[in-house]
Amino acid sequence: MKTGPGRTGGEWVVDALRAEGVRHVFGIPGVHNLAIYDALLGQSEIAHVLARHEAGAAFMADGYARASGAPGVVVVTTGPGATNALTPLVESYAGSMPVLVVMSDVASHLVGRDVGALHEVPNQIDCFKPVTRWAEAVTEGAAIPTTVHGAFDLLRTGRPGPIAISIPNDFLTARFETTPRSGGHGRRPPCHVDEIREAARLLGRASTPLVIGGGGVIAAGAERELSLVARRLGAPVITTVMGRGAISERDPLWHGVLPNGRATEAVIRAADVVLAVGCRFAHRSTQGLLLNLSFDPSQTLIHLDLDPTVIGRLFKPQLPIVGDARDGLTRMLQELGSGTARTAWDHPWREGLRSAANSRYTAQIGGLIETLRAALPDDAIVVNDQTGINYWMEWRFPVLLPRTFLYPVGSATLGYAVPAAIGAKVARPDRPVICVVGDGGFMYSVNELATAVKYRLPVVFLVMNDDRYGAIKWLQQTLFEGRWGETDLANPDFPALARAFGARGERVSGVDALGPAIKTALAAESPTVLELRMAIDPPWEL
Repeated sequence: MKTGPGRTGGEWVVDALRAEGVRHVFGIPGVHNLAIYDALLGQSEIAHVLARHEAGAAFMADGYARASGAPGVVVVTTGPGATNALTPLVESYAGSMPVLVVMSDVASHLVGRDVGALHEVPNQIDCFKPVTRWAEAVTEGAAIPTTVHGAFDLLRTGRPGPIAISIPNDFLTARFETTPRSGGHGRRPPCHVDEIREAARLLGRASTPLVIGGGGVIAAGAERELSLVARRLGAPVITTVMGRGAISERDPLWHGVLPNGRATEAVIRAADVVLAVGCRFAHRSTQGLLLNLSFDPSQTLIHLDLDPTVIGRLFKPQLPIVGDARDGLTRMLQELGSGTARTAWDHPWREGLRSAANSRYTAQIGGLIETLRAALPDDAIVVNDQTGINYWMEWRFPVLLPRTFLYPVGSATLGYAVPAAIGAKVARPDRPVICVVGDGGFMYSVNELATAVKYRLPVVFLVMNDDRYGAIKWLQQTLFEGRWGETDLANPDFPALARAFGARGERVSGVDALGPAIKTALAAESPTVLELRMAIDPPWEL
């Protein structure tokens, strides 16, 4: 890349990304963003992954961010190319995932004029404001590197989430001088000393303390600190879906996943002091189809989160603490000291609740989940979509390490898993990656199978085929006296389709054959589509 005066705006974009440590970018070139692609082609530190649809590119960036902890970066072109990335950003926003979308726009003198320019969306950046932490339109070329660096500074200091930057195409092609800046700036704010001291006092006096760990624990890299605090207190740990893997689910102190009310509700009620860390108590998980969470006035809720707007939104804590989870838990452990836990928990009673399930959790479903877990190494990354088995896996598939269970819990969108699994494999080529997806969700994003083939990514795509939108059919029958319709699907021959893409394809005869098929697929040097015909009803209790 040219390093002297007069770099193009596209070169300034790539230079700023490189300075921030970006090593992979997902996207699709278009007529307006070609200056960025020219700059990418002129260097070797950042690898580009060519998607087949902008939604796929943005879901890949989300999967990349979840699997690695590093920001996922997407480059898209103006108008429809940019707006195609909106649905993935809905999920990244809900899941607090660090995703940066860099989009081109019409020429600067045409922005907002609605004159019918090529690919024009008037005031394009406004489309992104509801689903991003920050959406900024660059208004002068010299501001390009400052804006890109500012996005990364924000991702390091505040609650993670998507950021969108819109750059007029004439700024990208123009040459100009500005001052380059180094990357890596910004840090999470520490917690207030007095609040941590008070939290330690309350927890130290508790007889039945409980810890609830959310995705903020994983974002902060505070898994070890969470485990140490729980052990010092003798407190069981409940994780949110986003917080799964913050503590191994083989650990005796791990109790369950928050929305699994049959396992968690009684334990939450039995706690006298609850420490919630990096958890926003999302409505879907706490007021949904499995759990209706509430706290008794006699219970003390301590809520620690990086984002002050999260605290108290649904449940008002007696002690709110704003700051970094790792900092707060580290100093909380210091304040608690080296004493022994004085817990009054009846652990045999609690352990008896861990496996609680309704009658629809059949031996068939349990056997499938056990087969999946047994066929995968502990560090395998499991990427979920939205289908019958995924709804059960949300809280019954054992998660043993952080960043190994990717689930679009925030938006519950179909079509997430295929591209997100590709992004996860790009981020962690050393890890086995399996995508578990229904036939409906697979067809949302099947085009990205071509991306996996192009880059020879040995991802396993397990397609659960029941020839219908099964969960929707179940809801129709449950809510409307057995009536249902418009949920049957006309599907292709999935193994043959996989082979047409250049991937491996196999129809698995049953659950007994699934384990060996997965192990063979994981050892392959190219992507594999496994089709398993099975209908599974969701776990919801209406």
